[in-house]
Order: sequence, then C-alpha cells, then structure tokens
Amino acid sequence: MVMWLTVVVLATAAIGTTFLAFYLADGMTRSKRHRVQGTPADLGLRYEEVQFLTADRLTLRGWFLESPGARATVILVHDLEATRADPAHGLLNLTRDYVRRGISVFTFDLRGHGESAGRRDSFGLNERLDVLAAVAFVRRRSGAQPVLVHGFGFGGALAIAAAARNTDVTAVIADSAFLTMREYLRTRWNHLPAPLFALVTRLAHRVFGADVNALQPVKAIAQVTAPVLLIHNEGDERVPVAHALNLAAASLDGRDQVWVLPDRRGHATAYLDQPDAYMRRVLEVVEQVAPSRVLATQAG
Repeated sequence: MVMWLTVVVLATAAIGTTFLAFYLADGMTRSKRHRVQGTPADLGLRYEEVQFLTADRLTLRGWFLESPGARATVILVHDLEATRADPAHGLLNLTRDYVRRGISVFTFDLRGHGESAGRRDSFGLNERLDVLAAVAFVRRRSGAQPVLVHGFGFGGALAIAAAARNTDVTAVIADSAFLTMREYLRTRWNHLPAPLFALVTRLAHRVFGADVNALQPVKAIAQVTAPVLLIHNEGDERVPVAHALNLAAASLDGRDQVWVLPDRRGHATAYLDQPDAYMRRVLEVVEQVAPSRVLATQAG
C-alpha cells in the first residue's frame, strides 16, 4: 500500500511538473508585442514604409530612410520586446543622427514584434532569417554600397550571427550583445531550478520550435569577416560586461574593438547616455569601411 501511494505521489508530481514546464515554455516563447511609438516624421525625417519577406515567407515591416549621397546604409536591429522605434534605446534619434551624417538607415520590426507578422519567439533560430532578409533587401536597394548591421542586445547577437553567414555585411556594431541565448535566458529565468529550466527549454524546442542553442555569438564571431565594434555598459545587470569581453576574446579579427562605458548602468543605454561620443565611435567604424574621402573623390 505504501509503495503504491509513493508511486501515485511521484506520478502526480511528474505530471504537475510537466504541465508547469509546458506553461512556462509557452510563456517563454510567446512574443511580447508592443506598439511602435512614433515615426521618423516626428523628427522631421522623410521615410518610406517597407514590407519584405523572410526565407520562411513571413512578412516584416520597416522604414527606409535615404540620406542624399549616402556612402553606406545601416540596418538597425532592436532588442527583445522592443520595436524599430524603441524609446528605451533611442532608436528614432539614432536614426536621425545617422541620416544627418550622410548614412541611409533601414530599421524594421523583428518577427512577433511591432507591426511584423509572427506570434512566437524562437530564441534566435528564425529571427536570424529576419536579419538576413533585411540585408538582402538593403543590398537590392543600395547596390554595392557598404551595409552595416547595428544591433542592440538580442539584436546585437543577431547582427553577429548574420554577419557570420553573409559576406554582404560590411561591418557590425553590437551594443550589449550576449555570448549565447542559453546564458541570456538562464540569467533572466534564474529563479527556475536548473532541472526545470532544462525541461522548459526542451519543451520549447519540441512543441514551439524554439531552439535555445541556435544563437551562439561567441562561436559565430570567429567566422565574421567584417570588423565588429562591441559596445557595453560596465554596470549592465541584464547582460554583464563580461559577455562583451569574452566575445572580443573569441574573435580572430584584429580590427574588432570593444568600447566599455565605465560607471554606466542600464542595458544598451550608451547612446542615450552619451549620444555625441556614441556617434563618434560608430562613425569611426563607418569611416573604416566607407571612407568619406573616397566619396569626395568620386564626387569630384
């Protein structure tokens, strides 16, 4: 009798744990969509509404802002739970600053975010297709012009992963990127016991097609043939600065750089904190791959 009671208790606990894990996997992969707050017109900028398709036939929406006589185009990739106009990272103002300096901008909503299609996050597995589709769109639109990918947090990790798979990316600016999606999620869900976290991520993969091991910038960065600028706040509590330092250590390209902002807290707030210094650093990268003197010579 005692043995059967023990079996019943254990079976009930196992079933309860599985249901809990399924519930958590559903929540972990369900996209947290927010409204796009504002447009470039709010800052006096002309822009074009754009729709484009990914390789898996999902429709994404974005804006293309053409700077007259542009020497390069920058693709902005927002963080998780954000949009192309994310105020937490100042993306509209950053767009304006790029355009005013003679650089065209393409900014869009990742799948399941803003006004783009999709209802599930896949931990980077499918979101990589979004960035690759954006690069292809810009390449068709801008011809041989240099294409830079500038991402924030999750978007920075995707930028590195995309550049590792596409030589059309001329340079990468990764602001507050993480080493792997697994480490990032483990930090955000650190209240879960390790066995339960492992069960949740397995269910997320099997049931919802979200692979926690798909996005690994620490491995991808060694395959990137373009220069990479890593930006990080020293006091970032969501993604510790060690992630940027370890990404730099994993790189095999001597052109890659790390800019750590000392005594700064917050996640991916470097542009909001120091916009002038920020633009100087990113424009150094632009100058490296699209020198203004070359543009002046061509114009002459």
